[in-house]
Amino acid sequence: MSGSDILVSEENLKPLEEGRYYSSELGGCSVFTKTRETVGIVKDVWTIGESVLLVVESDRNGKEILIPFSEAICPEVDRARKTIVIDPPDGLLDLNEI
Repeated sequence: MSGSDILVSEENLKPLEEGRYYSSELGGCSVFTKTRETVGIVKDVWTIGESVLLVVESDRNGKEILIPFSEAICPEVDRARKTIVIDPPDGLLDLNEI
């Protein structure tokens, strides 16, 4: 049935290969730049076609920032610590602020 949610307990989720994550693992993660500047908290994860965007609530002003979830921009994800380190291109954090 299209548009329905499927609920599965975490212990029943199959482990994913290295570099792949369930959306539920990314939600609530703290986001920092490589220079350890705090960016915010992941509030949602959007999948648009083949692209995945992190919706991050900014620590600066409470606005949402859209961050492409790619290895080039998000090189470090620590599931245990619930942290994501990003290396955004110049202007990305201001350009994608909504």
